[in-house]
Amino acid sequence: MNCRSLLVALSLTLWQLPVLAEAQFITENLHLRAQLKARQSTLVSSEISARISQLKLHDGEHFSAGQILVGFHCNLEEAQLSKSQATLGKKLKVYEVNQQLEDRRSIGALELAISKAEAEEAKADVRITQAMLDRCVIHAPFSGKVSEVIARLYQSVRPGDPLLEILDDKDLEVEFMSPSRSMPHLTVGKHFKITLDEVAKTYAAEITRVGGKVDPVSQTIKVYGRIIDKADELLPGMSGAIEFTSSP
Repeated sequence: MNCRSLLVALSLTLWQLPVLAEAQFITENLHLRAQLKARQSTLVSSEISARISQLKLHDGEHFSAGQILVGFHCNLEEAQLSKSQATLGKKLKVYEVNQQLEDRRSIGALELAISKAEAEEAKADVRITQAMLDRCVIHAPFSGKVSEVIARLYQSVRPGDPLLEILDDKDLEVEFMSPSRSMPHLTVGKHFKITLDEVAKTYAAEITRVGGKVDPVSQTIKVYGRIIDKADELLPGMSGAIEFTSSP
């Protein structure tokens, strides 16, 4: 082989190195495992001490954003609201009359100011009582599905007691651990395939973000992605093997 041919062959080899490195990375990651997780999930807890009066949802049932998840017996809070509203009405009436008297110079400025302050105080009491009453009903913060019901109807609970777990089953993401040395190849938008064990199907997916830190013990980093294919059968907790493709 002459020098010119050798240089051409060497140039082609150097040009192919990134491709070979990419192919090696893809081969090494054929055995990575991934899991589906809900991007939105929460444990609904009680904010008050009360007895549950409404809990109609069961495990696996869907709900809409704003729908009532849990209701409590709050007769005392309702009575307190009625009382504070009546007091507000009385204080507003006194202030109104004092304004008329002040126009006629029949009342001092101090008495008018006091009646105004008492009316504002009554308004604040109504807002406080209404806020307490609002905690007697828990509304869904987003649309989704119940993943676990912990409390029971007519059960008495205290603040902080767990009631049920909910999640958004329509907004799922893929999560897996990858060797930290592969970070240069874990770019946002990179395509891969995931084969889920539970349904025995393969879905196209792409990387959406990479974790913010490397685990120094295992030398791995979390990677997140989304499934591109539309599939109603997917559930949080499903898992399977992933395979990177050569497409970006």
